[in-house]
Amino acid sequence: MRNVEFNFPVNEFTGRVQKQNKDGVIFRHKFFRDSNGNIIGEAKKEKYIPMHPRNYKTKPMSESERQTVTAFQQAVAQYNIEKNDPERMAYWKARFDAQLRKPDPEAPIDPKTGRRRTYHRLDMFIRTMLQISFRNQ
Repeated sequence: MRNVEFNFPVNEFTGRVQKQNKDGVIFRHKFFRDSNGNIIGEAKKEKYIPMHPRNYKTKPMSESERQTVTAFQQAVAQYNIEKNDPERMAYWKARFDAQLRKPDPEAPIDPKTGRRRTYHRLDMFIRTMLQISFRNQ
């Protein structure tokens, strides 16, 4: 992905340049918020072109890819259950807020820094922790 800087009067542009062209340029800019809605992080403005999308008929998933996909599907299903339970969400919010100060000991290691990852979105944090637990089962 490439970083993008826009000139005045355009500050930001998100989405596809041409909606009908599925192979066209896509722009995005991510903001990360805490549980109160305050911005705690901002990603760079990016642009990318989808190159060589995978054809699963000619190149199906390997066994390890299938396990990862299955663990993610289970994590999403479990997250959808837990997000409606106030008691579980209180547990996850406390754990999320704690990992903003000191990374969670179960979080994966970031290969760029060699340290545990810190998540800026609660939903991503919960799904990742659930996915790790399902993958270890």
